[in-house]
Amino acid sequence: MKKILAIVLAALIVLTLSSAFAEAKPGDGLYIGVVYKQSGNAYFQASVEGVQKAADELGFTFEHDGPDDGSSDGAIRIIENFISKGVDALVISANDPDALVDVCTQAMEEGIKVVSYDAEVAYPGRDLDVQPSSAKNIGLTLLESIAKSVNYEGQIGVVSAMATAPNQNLWISYIEEELEANEAYANIEYVGVVYGDDEYQKSFDETQALLNQYPDLKGLIVPTTVGAPAVSKCIQDAGRDVKVTGLTLASDMKTFIEAGICDETFLWNPIDLGYVASYAAVALVNGDITGAAGDNVVAGDYDLTVEAKDDAGATILYLNKLNVFNTETVDAWIDIL
Repeated sequence: MKKILAIVLAALIVLTLSSAFAEAKPGDGLYIGVVYKQSGNAYFQASVEGVQKAADELGFTFEHDGPDDGSSDGAIRIIENFISKGVDALVISANDPDALVDVCTQAMEEGIKVVSYDAEVAYPGRDLDVQPSSAKNIGLTLLESIAKSVNYEGQIGVVSAMATAPNQNLWISYIEEELEANEAYANIEYVGVVYGDDEYQKSFDETQALLNQYPDLKGLIVPTTVGAPAVSKCIQDAGRDVKVTGLTLASDMKTFIEAGICDETFLWNPIDLGYVASYAAVALVNGDITGAAGDNVVAGDYDLTVEAKDDAGATILYLNKLNVFNTETVDAWIDIL
């Protein structure tokens, strides 16, 4: 009887241990700090949903925060707080690519892995940068969209976020270069860029100033989710025939798409962006990748390869997926974005 009992107990121990090992997840015991450009921004709240999805699958815990005023000083204080809490990794979207380098370098020196996403922390202040699409693809997509909407002629401009925002500035640089180089846009007059600082009222006011200054304005590109509804509302209130395209949330733009102010707008899925960035962070902490070109990151349906960004050693991971919101597709996205 004792022998049988010993066998049963041994079997139970084996089953318990097997179950424990079977339930182990790559992120078990890991703690991640997520820092985004500004608190209360719906776009970044969506990206946190992606982090939560990754946490459910991988087993890590996380906290998230962003400065109320969207300042780099505020972001630095949040990062310093996460460092003091002993996070294993930081996942950061920066308002200024250079301003966070020193504090992120400090984190890396203490063994914390740093992944920037959406808007990069300049190298060498990060282990890896995760972006939704190549900057050139985004810029040229937005330019061609507004060109179609204005029939390839007339005045167009850009209402951007902060003047220091690295991602917006890079997209705009490709727009400006293509306007100069491509004969298809020869009849388009570019009136330049104004900055709404990712604030609704300032974006509205800057748009009003453009409408006042350029009575023949035909189109605006708005590469910021906060700015796009403000710009569109200003145009709607003014009763002007000015087309808008940009990077937007579907839920913000449904009314303006249906009103004909926007023929189409675009956005990657910020949920996916937070999701993939979190998978990359866990892989870095676990030593599965180093962030070097050629590293492979698998996150759900994504199977991605890290690419070299420049000769200095910076690397980048592109999701390369843009969703189009128009009269045919916007209803399918409004409950997601």
